Amino acid sequence: MLRMEDRIRRLCSQILATTKDGESELLLVELREALRQHIECLRRRLGSYPFLVERRKRKYIPPLNKQAREDTAKKTDPTDVRS
Repeated sequence: MLRMEDRIRRLCSQILATTKDGESELLLVELREALRQHIECLRRRLGSYPFLVERRKRKYIPPLNKQAREDTAKKTDPTDVRS
């Protein structure tokens, strides 16, 4: 049996080489089904993938002071032409 990626490539080649609409419609249905199966397989594989747990402790970053942000914005006003 062909690998799923090979089957998808083969179907794409056949669709591009085909000139009949009815024939291409059938190939498109088959391609859509192959893509759906491939996506489901990837989802199953990803679901069992062992993710690494971060061992470092994240440091607390306090939120910015709203007034300080407004002051900074006023200092760097791009419409200010007093230079």
